[in-house]
Amino acid sequence: MYEIGRRHWCIGIMLLGLAACGDNSDGVTQVDPNQPSITGTWNAVLPSGRLTLELRERDAGVVTGSYSMPVNVGFAISGPIESGDHRHPDVLLRWSARLPEATGVDIVSDCTIEGTAGENGIWIRGQIVCTEAQGVLESQRGPVTVIIGGINAPITLSRLRIS
Repeated sequence: MYEIGRRHWCIGIMLLGLAACGDNSDGVTQVDPNQPSITGTWNAVLPSGRLTLELRERDAGVVTGSYSMPVNVGFAISGPIESGDHRHPDVLLRWSARLPEATGVDIVSDCTIEGTAGENGIWIRGQIVCTEAQGVLESQRGPVTVIIGGINAPITLSRLRIS
């Protein structure tokens, strides 16, 4: 009887010890208040041309801004960064590319960049993924089918200027 009571006591002590060592975080990586900012103009070369990002980092690692990237008929599409997160060195950016004045059923290309920022803050390396999408653009010479995306490749963005 004494042995059974002692076992329960030992098990209780072990469980209490494990609970004391537990992780009370919510699973979200906290933002380091001293992390380098990724605010600025970033540039990368893609197979279809140049990708430019204008990024602004706010409190708690929230990144906003805009993008500009070319398509295969010689003009750039642009728009806002829909969501961005910087928990140094990890960076995640997402936007949707839309064709101006286009018609068609599939004219949006969802793009993400997931990667890491350099300690000196002058590059972001990672993977860019843009799902392929197409639409029909009414140009001066008639309708032109435009394809956006289809990108799934390593990418390095370099900062042009620091804000």
